[in-house]
Amino acid sequence: MTQVLVAGGSGTAGRQVVKEFLARGHSVRVLTRHGGAPGTEIVHVHGDLVTGEGLADALDGVDVVVDTTDGKTRRTRAVLDEGATNLLATADGAGVRRAVLLSIANVDGGEFAYYQAKRRQERVYENSPVETVIVRATQFHDFIPMVAKPPSRVGVIPAFARTRFQTIDTRDVALALVDAALSTDPAPEGPITIGGPEVRTARELVVAWKKARGAHGLVLDVPLPGALGAFLRAGRNLVPENEFGSITFDQWLADTTTA
Repeated sequence: MTQVLVAGGSGTAGRQVVKEFLARGHSVRVLTRHGGAPGTEIVHVHGDLVTGEGLADALDGVDVVVDTTDGKTRRTRAVLDEGATNLLATADGAGVRRAVLLSIANVDGGEFAYYQAKRRQERVYENSPVETVIVRATQFHDFIPMVAKPPSRVGVIPAFARTRFQTIDTRDVALALVDAALSTDPAPEGPITIGGPEVRTARELVVAWKKARGAHGLVLDVPLPGALGAFLRAGRNLVPENEFGSITFDQWLADTTTA
């Protein structure tokens, strides 16, 4: 049985990673800033990635680390580079054999702040003395309601114009991350890239979400400005040659009730 630490284990992808490790019979610790009471299968351990406080105890006896942390806002972005630096330095001292990072498909081609921050996080992993694996995934299925749901309350549902997505289920992402963490093969030279099982337009995805959820509102094609809009319209978020997931967006909609 492998002792695992999941950083970001309470997040969208992290929760599925925890479930996948448990399903395979491994022992899981979830790193949190505030700690928590041990559960029957999961132990919540205190550790602050930005300050480094508590990380040594959290990593004591850990075999592998999976990092699904996120920092989309300027206020939380330090968890990506500073947090990765502290996590991996402590992991090295604790004798962790492998660390796996969740990142974004083609993140090195994005010129906007969030992608640049994720790329800095990747570089920390690439330069770590700990053996590391980077798994880059396309946008999650959850991305569509994140964009569509709030404005639907006022009768408008935006669909990014001339944009396609290859969304992937976080359960499939978890499979890739756990496989990478438990593998005994040498770490690959570069990142592992995975994408969902189909490429669909933003409008198709939004209309499917609207129908499944019974949402009200007019679906409008909206141009997305700036570097992110240019990135998406150029299809640089797509990796059709790296299909990995088997759970389609429609299947995910059927499996979920609130998204």
